[in-house]
Amino acid sequence: MNILPQILNYETKSFYINSSLQKIKVKLVNIISSIYKDLSKFKYIDFFLSLQREINLLVKELVVDFISLLDKSYKDSIERKKYYYINKSNVSRTIFTIYGEITFERTLYRNKSNNKDFYYFVDDVLNLESYKLYDPIVRGITISDAVNYNPNNASYHSSLDYFNVLNYLSRNNRVSTISRQSIYRWIRECESPSITYEPIDNRSTLYVMADEKWIHKQDRECTKKKKWIMSKCFIIFTHIKSKGRRNILKGKHIFITISPKPYKELMNEICKIYDFEKIKTINLLSDAGTWILAGKSELKLYSHNRIVVNTCEFHVKQKICRSTKNKDLREILSNAIYEKEDKKLFIQVMDAIIKSNEKQSRKDKITSYKNYIVKHWKGIIAMKYSSVKSSMESHISHCIASHFGSRPKAYSDKYIQTYLKFQEASLNNINILDFYLKFSCSNKLYSYNEKEINFSIFDKSKSNLPIRSSANPISIIINEIVNFNSTF
Repeated sequence: MNILPQILNYETKSFYINSSLQKIKVKLVNIISSIYKDLSKFKYIDFFLSLQREINLLVKELVVDFISLLDKSYKDSIERKKYYYINKSNVSRTIFTIYGEITFERTLYRNKSNNKDFYYFVDDVLNLESYKLYDPIVRGITISDAVNYNPNNASYHSSLDYFNVLNYLSRNNRVSTISRQSIYRWIRECESPSITYEPIDNRSTLYVMADEKWIHKQDRECTKKKKWIMSKCFIIFTHIKSKGRRNILKGKHIFITISPKPYKELMNEICKIYDFEKIKTINLLSDAGTWILAGKSELKLYSHNRIVVNTCEFHVKQKICRSTKNKDLREILSNAIYEKEDKKLFIQVMDAIIKSNEKQSRKDKITSYKNYIVKHWKGIIAMKYSSVKSSMESHISHCIASHFGSRPKAYSDKYIQTYLKFQEASLNNINILDFYLKFSCSNKLYSYNEKEINFSIFDKSKSNLPIRSSANPISIIINEIVNFNSTF
């Protein structure tokens, strides 16, 4: 039950609103008066910074006044006197916000029933967590930066500076210099985000690209030996759209996991996003890794779903180039595969290359290249006739390697899934700040739906304030504020 309407009566609200409006008026008068004192020296920069400075001070004052009002109203309320003693008054607390440091005072109460439990009404009603120095908005913005870039950049080049230019001008500000350890801790506290995505309209063909990336693993027991975490990435899309020389993946969804059963988790998610009853062909584009081919059958949900394995051209051509430095032989091998589709010719040329090498280790390596191409010959030819080619190498670099593999940093296998899931959410166009503020501290699922955005404030109207004539929640609130005096 919301207790605020019970303790904040009309007189209390009216007093706060009137005093706030008076403070705003005084601030604006002071700024404008300072400008008109000497117009010859007027500069846009001075005006902007002074306005920013006054707004910061004003917001902090309004927040402190509101908290004091809440605390006093509850202290004097019948509800409080019924259940709580006053244990200590004027207990100070400091939090860091996008407007700077705010220090306020509130009352500590003790439960009458057991005389043991202590309670801060202000902290509870405003949902301010205990022992948190930074407020949820600052944490959310910083986590969003860490996901979009990396925690190191987020700790020194935060988007908080764009919210408040004075933070950037004062780099010793606590809000602008948040440690990497704090950022990692905030992400870990969120656990893996649970998100329900909006269904995507698909055609009769679905494309699935898959690859893995190895991430350095922390291991305190064996520090001298490198250990790795195998992350698996899937890029699912319905078709491509050409724009100039570039192709854009449409109907795209990205899935990242470290699970030993990646296909099971993948299908649990994408079966709600794509309509598999419509799908006739599922094209699997990959480098034909063992784990990828081992689980390909799990992509099939209905009997009419046909799976076609397409082996990536990049890895085939890479193995041809690594087999020999002779450009003519490389061309012969490539033509044998992609022009003539002659497996016998390919084997004959590869055998000749193997025989021409003296070192056994080199022979073994080239033999492994030959066996790879021969084993996956059907998938290689299928890729030749596919209208959609694989771009998985660039995707794995963008999705995982640039954030987790390109820097000499090791991750704990206990928390890497959380980091990867935040990365996945960001790549799927989830607003990380919005997710954190709404659902990180609850057990609810985050439902992503682009249709929820309401543009009714732009509807045509005869009023010179169109926003006041529409019936959406924002309009109602603005109407109440504008007509506050007439309402009472």
